[in-house]
Amino acid sequence: MSVTEIGPLVVAGFMVGLMLAAVLLRLGKLRSPGSALSAAALPFGCAALPVLLLVAFSVLATASFG
Repeated sequence: MSVTEIGPLVVAGFMVGLMLAAVLLRLGKLRSPGSALSAAALPFGCAALPVLLLVAFSVLATASFG
């Protein structure tokens, strides 16, 4: 995975998280302010996953070749 491939993955992760938050809202699973806050943070957490994977791969590659 290169750096140029990370942009579309971040956008796709954000959209998946946004759809999951919308589904949770529509199903009525957001009853407390804490769950609403976590649903609002869900897209950003899903967008961070490809970035974390890229960092993990780069650290592992550096450790194995270093």
